[in-house]
Amino acid sequence: MTNKIFVTTFNYQLYEKYAYKLIDSYLKTNQDLKLFCYVEDDINLYPKHKNIVYLDLFKEQPLCFQFVERNKIKSQKNSKVSYLLDAVRFSYKVFAQSDARKYSQQIFFLDADTEFLKTIPNEWFEKCLPNNSLISVYDRLGYYSEAGFVGFNNLLLNKKKQKLLDVFFHQYTSYYIYDLIYSLPAFTDCHALDATRSRFMLLKNYTEEHANYNEKILGNWSKDQDLNVMDNDDFINKYIKHKKGNK
Repeated sequence: MTNKIFVTTFNYQLYEKYAYKLIDSYLKTNQDLKLFCYVEDDINLYPKHKNIVYLDLFKEQPLCFQFVERNKIKSQKNSKVSYLLDAVRFSYKVFAQSDARKYSQQIFFLDADTEFLKTIPNEWFEKCLPNNSLISVYDRLGYYSEAGFVGFNNLLLNKKKQKLLDVFFHQYTSYYIYDLIYSLPAFTDCHALDATRSRFMLLKNYTEEHANYNEKILGNWSKDQDLNVMDNDDFINKYIKHKKGNK
């Protein structure tokens, strides 16, 4: 298990559309962290590099495949109403994040519509995800969180001496494993993340299982700002540009 990795997920259609820019910019900026890419198709479709690891998401996480197969028709119908109701579209991210726990002590997830601008120094990661924080996230109070970048700490223990991130992902993935995502106001990974965060914030002072939960809130978003909170944060925007797919 390594110290820190980047993680993302996409398929070949999205790779040709915009994820290739993430890969190209990762290589051009000589990032120190390895990049783990979870894909929904043949890993041999993608350009090889010693610092990039391609993984078949459905083989690594069969429960993801089961969720997709079980809900793909429902998601196709829902997506015609709003992309916020397309649970399948956003499920890949959650299972990729969950699987990455096997490979690193700290995980920095990036949406595939992200580009690197220059090399991120080691001290940046220490500020981004302190040792006492389980996650670092761009919160948008009164809205839903920006999950295009999320840091996860795989070292923190609860009072039962369990990995707190294991407990967190047990809850986080349950929204998909048991189709509980459809009980939330919208069906994105952001809403599942926020529901999990709310549960941990509520219970951390009452149960040993949820104890020691802390977050590092990134950015300083207010409702008069653009929703792309990452673009407005000088901490990250000098190193990473989040294109939000449609930009």
